[in-house]
Amino acid sequence: MTMFAPPTPPDETERLADLRALSILDTPPEQRFDEVVNLTKQVFNTPIAYIALIDADRQWFKSAAGLDADQTDRQTSFCGHTILRDDALVIEDTLAEPKWANHPMVTGEPHARFYAGYPLRSDQGRNIATLCIVDTQPRVFTDIDHQTLRHLAALAETQLNLVDLVSAQRQVLDARKALQEELAEAEAYVRSFLPDRAIRLNATERTDYQFIASSRLGGDLLGFQCIDRDHFGTFLLDVTGHGVGSSLLAVSAGNAIQSPNFPADRRDPAATLDALNQAFPMERHRNKFFTIWYGVYHRPSRTLTYATAGHHPALLQNPADPHTITRLGNPALMIGVVPHADYHNATHTLTPHDRLYLFSDGLFEVSNPEGQLLGLDGFTQLLQNHPTPTDPDDTRTAHILDQVRLYQQSPTFNDDASLLEIEFI
Repeated sequence: MTMFAPPTPPDETERLADLRALSILDTPPEQRFDEVVNLTKQVFNTPIAYIALIDADRQWFKSAAGLDADQTDRQTSFCGHTILRDDALVIEDTLAEPKWANHPMVTGEPHARFYAGYPLRSDQGRNIATLCIVDTQPRVFTDIDHQTLRHLAALAETQLNLVDLVSAQRQVLDARKALQEELAEAEAYVRSFLPDRAIRLNATERTDYQFIASSRLGGDLLGFQCIDRDHFGTFLLDVTGHGVGSSLLAVSAGNAIQSPNFPADRRDPAATLDALNQAFPMERHRNKFFTIWYGVYHRPSRTLTYATAGHHPALLQNPADPHTITRLGNPALMIGVVPHADYHNATHTLTPHDRLYLFSDGLFEVSNPEGQLLGLDGFTQLLQNHPTPTDPDDTRTAHILDQVRLYQQSPTFNDDASLLEIEFI
């Protein structure tokens, strides 16, 4: 060790850990540090100013004005001594002090005759860097100069510790981007379970629907399928809440209903709801439950058999008498709330071109600007009064949603908004 080498600080291990945690060593120049250094150089009118980070065996310059090197040996640095202090280290004339007269930075480049450095602390209070000025001529450093250097050092220290904040912000942004990508993937996954919007099944049913989640992932799901040649099943379910948990439960339940391995006879709505209630107890699904309307259409007899679990009624309308709307559905417990709930079937005989509407409560639990709730009665009246759209590109389901938007005078919905129309030809 040379005579110029500074002692090792007692907190060297922790100090180096603080320095490394900033992830700033050997990073490219940054304007905010350069501005502090240039301001310091201008204020003190010195040829050299720099911010040095004191590593284990070197001092590395994050920003330097008047120096060509980007680092020097810590053992022969002034700054290695500065970080041992709580205030500035000032050497007004290096040649006048035997300790510094033969120092390599005095006898060689940059031929320092004056040095003043102030320690910069980590957010844990340990000295990890310095703000320094160097002159090739001796100088007197006044109390005002001390105060000025202290203020500039505080500015440099703030920027230094912002590095950790900036890094954290970048990590947050990266995490947010990754989350958005995962949500987009999850959203695509949920939507992959939705059926084709407008199809005809065996020339006996025509379908159309609208599916709008209030967030990237909602709790609604709808579906329909041919169970066998004679039976056509359809459902709409609504899981409590929104987000990943609600969407996954909705997909799980919807997938179960449409699975050939479903434990109950899917042609029996009440038995289907009972099986769902046994399969999806809320205590196993983070206390989430769901409502559902499930119906099965028997094509030969034109009979619709249906059952509900906590869901509001479906609406049945015939174009020949659009003002007459029949509500299909009776109150029952939601799926998953109690282990043993009673679900009962009801039947209704359909006439040609009857239209069945299944929908979530997000379409009628809306208010106008005066605070008046649309409600199920208001939604029923809206369905009765709305004319069939004349634009061939404007489906009835899209037109109905537009009427709800018109009522609430807002294009967006605060809750998931799902609407399924099935016309029985």
